[in-house]
Amino acid sequence: MTTCSFIKGAAILTIAGLVSKLFGALYRIPFFRVVGPEGMGLYQMAYPLYTMLLAVSSAGIPVAVSKLISEHLARRDFKGVGRVFKVSLVFIAVVSGVASFLLYKSAFYLADRVLHNERAYYSIVAIAPAVFFVGIMSVLRGYFQGFQEMVPTACSQVMEQIVRVVTVLIGATVFLPRGVEYAAAAATFGAVTGAVAGTLFLVGLYFLKPYLGCLPPGVGSAGRGSLPGVLTILRRVIVLALPISIGGLVMPVMQTLDAITVPGRLQLAGYSVSRAAQLYGELTGGAVTLINLPTVITISLAASLVPAISGCIERGNYREMARQANTAVQVTVLVGLPAAVGLTILATPISDLLFKCPEAGLPLAFLAPGAVFLGLHQTTAGILQGMGKTFLPVWSLVLGAMVKFAVNYFLTALPQIGIIGAAIGTVSGFTLSSYMNIVFIRKLTGWTPHFRSVLLKPVSAATIMGTGVYISHCWLRIVLGGSWGTVVSIFIGAFLYLTALAVMGALRPMPIPGPVPLLRRILRIR
Repeated sequence: MTTCSFIKGAAILTIAGLVSKLFGALYRIPFFRVVGPEGMGLYQMAYPLYTMLLAVSSAGIPVAVSKLISEHLARRDFKGVGRVFKVSLVFIAVVSGVASFLLYKSAFYLADRVLHNERAYYSIVAIAPAVFFVGIMSVLRGYFQGFQEMVPTACSQVMEQIVRVVTVLIGATVFLPRGVEYAAAAATFGAVTGAVAGTLFLVGLYFLKPYLGCLPPGVGSAGRGSLPGVLTILRRVIVLALPISIGGLVMPVMQTLDAITVPGRLQLAGYSVSRAAQLYGELTGGAVTLINLPTVITISLAASLVPAISGCIERGNYREMARQANTAVQVTVLVGLPAAVGLTILATPISDLLFKCPEAGLPLAFLAPGAVFLGLHQTTAGILQGMGKTFLPVWSLVLGAMVKFAVNYFLTALPQIGIIGAAIGTVSGFTLSSYMNIVFIRKLTGWTPHFRSVLLKPVSAATIMGTGVYISHCWLRIVLGGSWGTVVSIFIGAFLYLTALAVMGALRPMPIPGPVPLLRRILRIR
């Protein structure tokens, strides 16, 4: 897989991620109006349990399957590809099926004893089947990604989200007369219909376009080496997927600990219970939301990196591996750095524009650098996962989470720092985890980022951008007013940044496939 192809794959996933997030954000407005705050609360109660169960049962499966398939493809072992897919599919069907059944059977206990709201029972029951279908879908996505084909995953993501949103809105409207708990449950069932739609799409694509029938001419069907055994495949799938699943639990656990400790430490600093809750909401509901926006790109990069890096290592092409790693880190910095600079300079105006809460600008200004380090952690974790070192990103994330918790705990209780301490803790944690990942990669491969392309040019362009944004906003907020001044300043900043990068030669044109080429790639029309 060439570097250009790898970037194209990441770009396709990024577009799909942006579309999915757009649908996911917009539907909440009419849904909230239909069910009200109580219905939204019941709807949201089931999701933490669902996401944590997914993290345990299937979070690491796409990475594990895509890596194993790319390894067999690099050896031209096509029978091994089929064996990996079938064994993985049966395994995850059993695991996710059991997890789905357990969630269904324990729904009343979870609603009554854990969530302390019996009416949440209906939402938990409604969402339980989704665990099974998402598990099946994760294997299919990993299969296609192993062939470095990101279009199927991207299309299934968009289809899943569209069907989910339609189900949420129709279900809530139809069942609201029976009670808000039934409306919330019908909306929660959207996770099931969305997963079923995405799964059926990928199953249809699997039979419509069998990759084993599209191999280069003259390639033998047996390939090289012996056919891998079932137990061997299962062991490798578990070894690769388990650390990623554990890592998927780290952030939800840390978010839970933050929800428990940060408001309490703010109260110790002298804030009232109500004010502490407000500050925590400004951080998590406002600042963290904006910091997570660039991760649409870095998560896509990580997914595209795993089979690309794995294939390079299997073929012994370490020069291409280093080139792809350098490109991924460069793209991460190119995206994360301007976001960090812009959010720092325009923290208060952006918070006022989007949330009508300028106070959220204070934690946002200190949290903004986290956009770079969170992205670097995700990208470098993808490189390590492609190398088969799936435990290393987990260790770095766990240590980073410990640093985050310690900084949060001590700084947030200081009256002169307060909620800023929680923002500093988050940045500190991801800085450490991303640095450790880079150290691990360097020790394993000898790779180091190219300083001029990765840091010097983006930093210079971001400095020019930041200066232009600050000056333009000071003038435009007087001429155009606060909101329009902020919007125009953002566009000015984007123009200055891209222009500076182009002048420095940091941007290279990359053809993005249009609708017809994409359709041909989906159907393999020759």
